[in-house]
Amino acid sequence: MKKTLLTLALAGLVLTANSCKKNETSDVKIDFTQSYEDAALALATAQQNYQEAVASKDPARIEAAKIELQKAQDKYVESKNVYVAEGGTVKTEYENNLATSTQILGNTSTGMVSNAITKTDSIITGRTNAEIDNTAKEIKDKVNTEKAKLVEDANKTVADTKAAAEKAKADLKKSTEETKKAANEKIDKAQKDLNDLFK
Repeated sequence: MKKTLLTLALAGLVLTANSCKKNETSDVKIDFTQSYEDAALALATAQQNYQEAVASKDPARIEAAKIELQKAQDKYVESKNVYVAEGGTVKTEYENNLATSTQILGNTSTGMVSNAITKTDSIITGRTNAEIDNTAKEIKDKVNTEKAKLVEDANKTVADTKAAAEKAKADLKKSTEETKKAANEKIDKAQKDLNDLFK
Protein backbone atom coordinates (compact mmCIF):
# COMPACT_ATOMS: atom_id res chain seq x y z
CA MET A 1 0.00 0.00 0.00
CA LYS A 2 2.82 2.35 0.95
CA LYS A 3 4.63 1.53 -2.28
CA THR A 4 1.48 2.20 -4.34
CA LEU A 5 0.92 5.60 -2.69
CA LEU A 6 4.53 6.57 -3.31
CA THR A 7 4.21 5.49 -6.95
CA LEU A 8 1.05 7.58 -7.42
CA ALA A 9 2.66 10.60 -5.76
CA LEU A 10 5.71 10.43 -8.04
CA ALA A 11 3.52 9.99 -11.13
CA GLY A 12 1.51 13.05 -10.07
CA LEU A 13 4.72 15.06 -9.66
CA VAL A 14 5.86 14.10 -13.17
CA LEU A 15 2.50 15.12 -14.67
CA THR A 16 2.49 18.43 -12.75
CA ALA A 17 6.03 19.27 -13.87
CA ASN A 18 5.14 18.50 -17.51
CA SER A 19 2.03 20.67 -17.25
CA CYS A 20 4.05 23.57 -15.78
CA LYS A 21 6.56 23.24 -18.58
CA LYS A 22 3.82 23.48 -21.25
CA ASN A 23 2.13 26.46 -19.56
CA GLU A 24 5.42 28.31 -19.15
CA THR A 25 6.16 28.17 -22.90
CA SER A 26 2.63 29.17 -23.91
CA ASP A 27 2.61 32.27 -21.65
CA VAL A 28 5.48 33.97 -23.50
CA LYS A 29 3.53 35.50 -26.41
CA ILE A 30 3.42 38.98 -27.95
CA ASP A 31 0.01 40.38 -28.95
CA PHE A 32 0.81 41.58 -32.49
CA THR A 33 -2.86 42.42 -33.12
CA GLN A 34 -2.94 44.85 -30.18
CA SER A 35 0.33 46.48 -31.30
CA TYR A 36 -1.13 46.94 -34.80
CA GLU A 37 -4.39 48.41 -33.44
CA ASP A 38 -2.50 50.78 -31.11
CA ALA A 39 -0.25 52.00 -33.94
CA ALA A 40 -3.31 52.60 -36.18
CA LEU A 41 -5.02 54.60 -33.42
CA ALA A 42 -1.86 56.67 -32.85
CA LEU A 43 -1.71 57.43 -36.60
CA ALA A 44 -5.37 58.56 -36.67
CA THR A 45 -4.77 60.77 -33.60
CA ALA A 46 -1.64 62.31 -35.18
CA GLN A 47 -3.63 63.13 -38.34
CA GLN A 48 -6.31 64.84 -36.28
CA ASN A 49 -3.68 66.82 -34.35
CA TYR A 50 -2.10 67.88 -37.64
CA GLN A 51 -5.43 69.10 -39.02
CA GLU A 52 -6.05 71.10 -35.84
CA ALA A 53 -2.54 72.58 -36.07
CA VAL A 54 -3.13 73.65 -39.69
CA ALA A 55 -6.43 75.25 -38.67
CA SER A 56 -4.59 77.20 -35.94
CA LYS A 57 -2.16 78.66 -38.55
CA ASP A 58 0.62 78.47 -35.95
CA PRO A 59 3.81 77.51 -37.88
CA ALA A 60 5.56 76.00 -34.87
CA ARG A 61 2.52 73.93 -33.98
CA ILE A 62 2.12 72.80 -37.60
CA GLU A 63 5.76 71.69 -37.77
CA ALA A 64 5.52 69.82 -34.45
CA ALA A 65 2.32 68.10 -35.58
CA LYS A 66 4.01 67.15 -38.85
CA ILE A 67 6.89 65.49 -36.95
CA GLU A 68 4.40 63.67 -34.72
CA LEU A 69 2.53 62.47 -37.84
CA GLN A 70 5.76 61.21 -39.44
CA LYS A 71 6.68 59.26 -36.30
CA ALA A 72 3.16 57.79 -36.04
CA GLN A 73 3.25 56.77 -39.71
CA ASP A 74 6.65 55.08 -39.33
CA LYS A 75 5.44 53.22 -36.23
CA TYR A 76 2.25 52.10 -38.01
CA VAL A 77 4.18 50.77 -41.03
CA GLU A 78 6.63 48.91 -38.77
CA SER A 79 3.82 47.41 -36.67
CA LYS A 80 1.80 46.50 -39.77
CA ASN A 81 4.75 44.66 -41.34
CA VAL A 82 5.27 42.56 -38.20
CA TYR A 83 1.51 41.93 -37.90
CA VAL A 84 1.27 40.74 -41.52
CA ALA A 85 4.39 38.58 -41.10
CA GLU A 86 2.65 36.90 -38.15
CA GLY A 87 -0.38 36.10 -40.33
CA GLY A 88 -2.55 39.17 -39.60
CA THR A 89 -4.78 40.90 -42.16
CA VAL A 90 -4.62 44.69 -42.49
CA LYS A 91 -7.78 46.80 -42.26
CA THR A 92 -8.83 49.02 -45.17
CA GLU A 93 -9.67 51.91 -42.85
CA TYR A 94 -6.15 51.91 -41.43
CA GLU A 95 -4.61 51.72 -44.91
CA ASN A 96 -6.73 54.73 -45.96
CA ASN A 97 -5.32 56.65 -42.97
CA LEU A 98 -1.81 55.66 -44.06
CA ALA A 99 -2.47 56.93 -47.59
CA THR A 100 -3.81 60.22 -46.19
CA SER A 101 -0.80 60.76 -43.94
CA THR A 102 1.58 59.94 -46.81
CA GLN A 103 -0.16 62.55 -48.95
CA ILE A 104 -0.05 65.14 -46.14
CA LEU A 105 3.65 64.59 -45.51
CA GLY A 106 4.40 64.73 -49.24
CA ASN A 107 2.58 68.03 -49.76
CA THR A 108 3.77 70.07 -46.76
CA SER A 109 6.84 72.27 -46.77
CA THR A 110 8.32 75.15 -44.80
CA GLY A 111 7.95 77.31 -47.92
CA MET A 112 4.19 76.91 -47.80
CA VAL A 113 4.20 78.02 -44.16
CA SER A 114 6.35 81.07 -44.96
CA ASN A 115 4.07 82.05 -47.86
CA ALA A 116 1.02 81.79 -45.64
CA ILE A 117 2.70 84.00 -43.01
CA THR A 118 3.64 86.61 -45.63
CA LYS A 119 0.18 86.81 -47.16
CA THR A 120 -1.67 86.93 -43.83
CA ASP A 121 0.72 89.47 -42.30
CA SER A 122 0.55 91.89 -45.22
CA ILE A 123 -3.26 91.82 -45.32
CA ILE A 124 -3.70 92.38 -41.58
CA THR A 125 -0.95 94.89 -40.75
CA GLY A 126 0.04 96.45 -44.08
CA ARG A 127 3.73 96.08 -43.18
CA THR A 128 6.47 96.28 -45.79
CA ASN A 129 7.81 93.18 -47.52
CA ALA A 130 11.18 93.54 -45.75
CA GLU A 131 9.52 93.58 -42.33
CA ILE A 132 7.34 90.63 -43.27
CA ASP A 133 10.34 88.69 -44.61
CA ASN A 134 12.25 89.32 -41.38
CA THR A 135 9.32 88.10 -39.30
CA ALA A 136 8.91 85.06 -41.52
CA LYS A 137 12.65 84.31 -41.20
CA GLU A 138 12.49 84.61 -37.39
CA ILE A 139 9.53 82.25 -37.27
CA LYS A 140 11.20 79.84 -39.68
CA ASP A 141 14.38 79.84 -37.55
CA LYS A 142 12.28 79.23 -34.44
CA VAL A 143 10.45 76.38 -36.18
CA ASN A 144 13.73 74.81 -37.30
CA THR A 145 15.17 75.07 -33.78
CA GLU A 146 12.08 73.50 -32.25
CA LYS A 147 12.01 70.86 -34.98
CA ALA A 148 15.65 69.94 -34.28
CA LYS A 149 14.89 69.65 -30.55
CA LEU A 150 11.81 67.51 -31.21
CA VAL A 151 13.80 65.22 -33.51
CA GLU A 152 16.58 64.95 -30.93
CA ASP A 153 14.08 64.16 -28.16
CA ALA A 154 12.27 61.66 -30.38
CA ASN A 155 15.54 59.91 -31.29
CA LYS A 156 16.52 59.70 -27.61
CA THR A 157 13.10 58.28 -26.70
CA VAL A 158 13.37 55.69 -29.48
CA ALA A 159 16.90 54.72 -28.37
CA ASP A 160 15.83 54.46 -24.71
CA THR A 161 12.77 52.41 -25.63
CA LYS A 162 14.82 50.05 -27.80
CA ALA A 163 17.39 49.58 -25.03
CA ALA A 164 14.65 48.86 -22.47
CA ALA A 165 12.94 46.42 -24.85
CA GLU A 166 16.22 44.57 -25.51
CA LYS A 167 16.90 44.31 -21.76
CA ALA A 168 13.37 43.05 -21.09
CA LYS A 169 13.74 40.52 -23.90
CA ALA A 170 17.09 39.30 -22.52
CA ASP A 171 15.69 39.08 -18.97
CA LEU A 172 12.65 37.15 -20.21
CA LYS A 173 14.83 34.73 -22.18
CA LYS A 174 17.09 34.15 -19.18
CA SER A 175 14.09 33.61 -16.89
CA THR A 176 12.48 31.24 -19.40
CA GLU A 177 15.66 29.20 -19.75
CA GLU A 178 16.10 28.96 -15.96
CA THR A 179 12.45 27.89 -15.52
CA LYS A 180 12.81 25.24 -18.25
CA LYS A 181 16.01 23.94 -16.68
CA ALA A 182 14.43 23.71 -13.21
CA ALA A 183 11.32 21.96 -14.62
CA ASN A 184 13.48 19.49 -16.57
CA GLU A 185 15.54 18.71 -13.48
CA LYS A 186 12.36 18.02 -11.47
CA ILE A 187 10.98 15.79 -14.21
CA ASP A 188 14.27 13.88 -14.54
CA LYS A 189 14.49 13.37 -10.76
CA ALA A 190 10.85 12.24 -10.52
CA GLN A 191 11.32 9.80 -13.40
CA LYS A 192 14.55 8.46 -11.84
CA ASP A 193 12.80 8.00 -8.50
CA LEU A 194 9.93 6.24 -10.25
CA ASN A 195 12.36 3.94 -12.11
CA ASP A 196 14.26 3.21 -8.89
CA LEU A 197 11.01 2.31 -7.21
CA PHE A 198 10.25 -0.45 -9.72
CA LYS A 199 13.76 -1.94 -9.79
